[in-house]
Amino acid sequence: MTEATLDAGQTAEEHLWAALHALDAPDRLRRATQGLAALEPDSEPDTRVLLLRQAYLAHLELGELAEALATTETMEEVGPLRDIVLADRSRVLWATGDTVGAIEAQRLAVRAAPASRRSFHLWSLATFQHFANDTSAALASLEKAEHWAQRDRPLVRAHAAYVRLDQGLPVEDLAGVLEDLEQSPASQGYGAYLLGMLKYHIRDRREAAVHLRAFLNRNASVDAAKLLTLAEELSRARQALADIESD
Repeated sequence: MTEATLDAGQTAEEHLWAALHALDAPDRLRRATQGLAALEPDSEPDTRVLLLRQAYLAHLELGELAEALATTETMEEVGPLRDIVLADRSRVLWATGDTVGAIEAQRLAVRAAPASRRSFHLWSLATFQHFANDTSAALASLEKAEHWAQRDRPLVRAHAAYVRLDQGLPVEDLAGVLEDLEQSPASQGYGAYLLGMLKYHIRDRREAAVHLRAFLNRNASVDAAKLLTLAEELSRARQALADIESD
């Protein structure tokens, strides 16, 4: 019996599990497509959306941005997890260079989000606004994000400080912002980028280099979808590090 025959006898949920644990993008796409074909008329909408999202991620990993964008449109038609679907659309729109569309989709994600995810979506919106050089909008979004934030509050506050320093604006209690982030568990993830850029802007170049290298090393082998999401941050980290190392 062939692998295809075995796959054909599986349920949509089994295909979803296989897609979630796929070793590469083509296999992820294959299993997601088979799962969609195996859906029953009474299947849960959540299962359909999750299968579509695996197809979306596979398209991103394969660099098929038009297909990824079309998949998000299908996902939204299904209904569930609308805030996540809109955030996925925002990500791929940004990657295609449609900054206006990306910001609008992310703004809609904020509106659709439950309270538990609102801070994250506001923070993502602020990131896009910052990179689009809309400083006032970015700072306003980060202020709202801090209101909703819980464990991510040190990251949100640090990001607001970064936006202000990046635009030559003063930061109140920068020492406190840095200390809170350094003591946060997130200081080893995205926080390393923020610490590096904050230290870079206050010309603590040795510490900046340590954090920026840690951020770049941590993301040296991430999948293509995450690489797409962090493209601007990785570029800025490399530029700052190159500037430090040129001294």
